Amino acid sequence: MKQFELNVNDRKTFLEDKSHAGIFRQFWAHFMNLDLNKTIKTIESAGIRTSDSEYFVSINGSKKKNIFVKEGFWIYTHLTPEAMLKAYDKFITEWERNREGEHIEIIIEVSLEESDDEKKAQEKPMLKNIYKKSMAIELIKMGNDLHHTMRNRENPKYQVFVLIHTDKLDRDIAILQERLERERSV
Repeated sequence: MKQFELNVNDRKTFLEDKSHAGIFRQFWAHFMNLDLNKTIKTIESAGIRTSDSEYFVSINGSKKKNIFVKEGFWIYTHLTPEAMLKAYDKFITEWERNREGEHIEIIIEVSLEESDDEKKAQEKPMLKNIYKKSMAIELIKMGNDLHHTMRNRENPKYQVFVLIHTDKLDRDIAILQERLERERSV
């Protein structure tokens, strides 16, 4: 979960979302609710990227929805987390420059690093294809994890055994190959 803290006129607001894009939307909503006209003026003077269209359409045709500010004026949202931080910084610097006597303290604490749990959830396990059924069965007996099986593309009557690739799997394959070589040489 990403977190963001704003302290405007001694009123703390915490923005929290699973994604950077969610926090980005909440950030703009917060300032538009504070003062829409000042927010628009600050966006324009800070050089925040805007659009006159509801959607950003990429080269491959996919659409990303921009953030609505007012009719004919949207904030461009197709940004990386690092670019979002730059946009926050530009906006906040300009907002404070034009604060007209307000006391504003804005603390951004957005972690670009994901937690270990988030990383593990997103990481795909390294996989290793085993084409020989007898070897796959021996490896499974030795305690290696079978991830899935799939049809062999080269010869559809055979299966490919896909195991989770670990150091133990590599050692066990080496042991089985050694055994096989010893049996052939006898």
